[in-house]
Amino acid sequence: MDVIKLKGLDEEIYYTVSKDGLPIYIWKNDYVKSFYISLNVKYGSIHTDFQVGSKKYRVPQGIAHFMEHIKFHVDKDKTANDIFDPLGSSINAFTTFKYTSYTVYGTNKFLDNLNNLLDYVFNPYFTKDIIKNERGIISSEINMMKDQPYNNLYFTFNKCIYKNEKFRELIAGEIEDIKKIELKDIELIYNTFYHPKNMFLIICGNVNPYEVEENVNKTLEKKDIGEYANPKIIKVKEPKYVYKREEVIKSKVEVAKAKIGIKIPIKEFKCQDRVKLNILLNILLNSNFGDTSDLKEEMLKNGLITYLDENRIVGEDYVIIDITIESKYIDEAIKRVEEKLANLEIDEDDFKRKINSAIATLVMNYEDSETVNNILQNYLINYGEIKEDLKNIYESLTMDEIVEVINSIDTKEMSVVKMIKE
Repeated sequence: MDVIKLKGLDEEIYYTVSKDGLPIYIWKNDYVKSFYISLNVKYGSIHTDFQVGSKKYRVPQGIAHFMEHIKFHVDKDKTANDIFDPLGSSINAFTTFKYTSYTVYGTNKFLDNLNNLLDYVFNPYFTKDIIKNERGIISSEINMMKDQPYNNLYFTFNKCIYKNEKFRELIAGEIEDIKKIELKDIELIYNTFYHPKNMFLIICGNVNPYEVEENVNKTLEKKDIGEYANPKIIKVKEPKYVYKREEVIKSKVEVAKAKIGIKIPIKEFKCQDRVKLNILLNILLNSNFGDTSDLKEEMLKNGLITYLDENRIVGEDYVIIDITIESKYIDEAIKRVEEKLANLEIDEDDFKRKINSAIATLVMNYEDSETVNNILQNYLINYGEIKEDLKNIYESLTMDEIVEVINSIDTKEMSVVKMIKE
């Protein structure tokens, strides 16, 4: 078993790989009273086109989320809840664009929870009746999501930013997509992607790493785990321009909302380290649009906005910057945000304050099992590794680097989505 030492944080992550190839990451903390376990599958909603050997496959949109739902069925008369409720534990699952996560949170009977989580996720119980029943449940869920203003705003924004990327599509799919999912599709996804070599286990809490490794091996050796199919995701080619520059949604909202976003090829940035670039953008956007920024304070004070938030996505090919606002004077608020995006700035004192604040948050994050688990998930999915020297990266940042980022941000490819009262 290896130990990943997080430099400057006085924290360690134990790392090993099970006999069946499942990577295991363990954050051991003797002072926390709860544990948080996540079993993660590197299969999300965007992975609908893939190749195994020379054969190409396309499955319906929304199938990753559909699998998450039906996975809770253990057999004809039992669900995962029937297993974990008697243990007093809380189980959940969620699907993102890039992965699916099955989680357990509890305070007692850690090993029982761990073994049961592995047991039910690696249990390929699927029937036509289950699929038929879940179609109705998920269809209702899709309709509810579409009635949520911010959810509707977000996916409409994605459809304007991207032309081909699957980020355009609802994670749960459309109702017409759900109708196309059949038993053979579910079995294909399970057999192809639900393999230990395409998954990773994260455990956070006051646990014994060596006991964890032993129990994982014992549980998995009882399973009929075949050879890994080693699927390759078929990537789409995404143009550098935004697909649509403006969209207006009419909805049942009292206060208008909007997203203003820009799309920039990552090759335009001198900094090609995605972790460092993400940090620099976070500092820059927080300085210009965050809670203590002059713009946000002034707009709130004058009643121009009721809400403002900033976000960035540093993908493999593109950086997406988006600002979300809520305002009774939406056109004027959009104009102010656009002006600021075209004139981003930061002074050295604020730069240093943001770095110190980020480092303090980084240290404080390692006090809660769930928070640490989520941090590790994020790094493993987005960067393929746990960053050992994150604190050092923050401390090494310079004004020259953030000025280079500012100079690389071009607002030419901008999209604005407004949601107004119908």
